[in-house]
Amino acid sequence: MLGNGFALGFYLLASLLVFVDLFDLVLRAYFRHVQTLPPEKKKPALTSVPLNTGDFSPYQMRLHLRPYALLVSVHNMGAELDAFLEAMRPHFARLWVIDDASTDDTWARLSRSGVRCVRGEQNRNKPGAIKHLLSTLPPEIETAVIMDPDARIVNRGGSSISDLERVIFEFQRSGMAALCPRIDVRQVGWLGRIQAFEYWLAFGMGRRGLADHSITSGMAVYRRETLARILEEHSLSVYAEDLENTMILLGRGQRVYYDGRLVIETDGKRDWSGWFSLRVGWTFGLLKVYTSRLFGLVGGKDRRPLFIYHYLIYIGLFTLLLHPLKLVSLALLATSAANGVDNLLGLNWIPDGPATNLLYFPLAYLKYTTFSLLSLWLAVSRGERRRLAPVVPVYFFYALIHLMPSTLGYLNWFSLRLTGRRIYRDHYEKEGSHRLEPRFEERRRKAS
Repeated sequence: MLGNGFALGFYLLASLLVFVDLFDLVLRAYFRHVQTLPPEKKKPALTSVPLNTGDFSPYQMRLHLRPYALLVSVHNMGAELDAFLEAMRPHFARLWVIDDASTDDTWARLSRSGVRCVRGEQNRNKPGAIKHLLSTLPPEIETAVIMDPDARIVNRGGSSISDLERVIFEFQRSGMAALCPRIDVRQVGWLGRIQAFEYWLAFGMGRRGLADHSITSGMAVYRRETLARILEEHSLSVYAEDLENTMILLGRGQRVYYDGRLVIETDGKRDWSGWFSLRVGWTFGLLKVYTSRLFGLVGGKDRRPLFIYHYLIYIGLFTLLLHPLKLVSLALLATSAANGVDNLLGLNWIPDGPATNLLYFPLAYLKYTTFSLLSLWLAVSRGERRRLAPVVPVYFFYALIHLMPSTLGYLNWFSLRLTGRRIYRDHYEKEGSHRLEPRFEERRRKAS
C-alpha cells in the first residue's frame, strides 16, 4: 500500500502541523535551557531569566515590599460576584475593583461588600476600565497586578511569605517592566483537562523560554508608571490586549519576564461552543494587533535570535502565513482518514491516489502523539503529568480542531476591514465588550 499512491510531497504537506510544532518544541526547549540556567550552572530557574535580586529572608521581603494593588474590572457579575469576593477575601487590603458600568445589581453589592471600588459611568472595556482605575490609586502604589474576576491566586504555602508577595518583591528589585505568571485552568471535565495541558505548553514551555522578552497574559504584574504609559498608547481594545501591551513594551526596549512560581487559576471554557467562540476572538485579536504593532516592534533595538524567531518566524510565518497550508494539510488528513475507513469497510467509494493515501493520517497521528508525550515531559510539572497523561492520545485532534476557529478569526479580520462587518460574532462581541474602531463604526452606520 505504501507504493500505491504514496507521494512524499503530499505526505510532508499532510504532516505540516506535526513538523512545525515539533520543530518549535525542540527549539524552545533548547532556548529555555540556555536562558534559564544560572551562571553557576546549577538547577534551572523557574523564571524565564535568572533573577539576581539578593538573598533575603521572608521577614526581610515582607518588610521591604513596596506598596502594590490588585486591580480588577467587573461587569454584570450576577451570581458569580459572591464567589469572586470570597476568593479575593485574603487580598481585600490590596484589592481595587472598578465596576465597568454594570446594568444589574453588581455595583450595589460591591458597595456593601467592604472592598475598595470605583463606579464606571460608561462601559470602557477592560483596558479602558483599568486605565481609569489606575488614575484613582494612591500615589504610593508602585506595582499593579491585573486580575480577572474569575481568577484565583494559588498559594502553595510552606513559608511565612506568600507566593504573591515573594514574586512581587523580586519583581520590584528586578528592574523589569512587567511579569507574566503561570495561568492554570481548573480541570473540570475533559475539555478542562485538555485546556490545562494546552496552558502548560503555552506557559511552561512557550513563555518560560522567551527570556526577558516574554509575553504578558490578561493577568500580569506591571510597574505602575509603565502600565500608565502603555495604556496611553494602547488601543483599549479587549482583543489580544496582552500581546498589544507586550509589543508596546518591547518596541520601547523594555523587558518582560515569566515567573512560574506565581500561579493564577482561572476557568476554562466548559462547552465546545464557548471554546470555539473564544478562540475566534483570540485569533482575530492576534492578527489585529500583530499587523498594527509589528513595525513598532521590529523598530526596536532587540535583535537576539529568540526574539527574531518568536515574533517574526513563529508568529509571522508559522502561525499566520502558513495557515492556508495548514488547511490543505487538514484536508489531506481528512481524506486519508476517510480512505482508511473506506478500505476497512471494503466500500471502495474513495479511489486510492497521492492525495488520499490512507497512510498519511496514521503516520501523522503517531508523530503528533509522540510530540505530545515529549511535551508532557518537557513542559508539565512532575506532579501534574499523571493527571494530564490521558490527554496525550487525543491532543492531535484538539490541535486540528483549532484550525477551524482560527480560520474564522482571520476571516473576521479581513471581513471587518473590507466591509465593516464580521462573518461571525465571537466571544467578545457576544459579551458586548468591544467597540469597533471609528472607521469601522462609520462603515457600519452607512451600511445600515
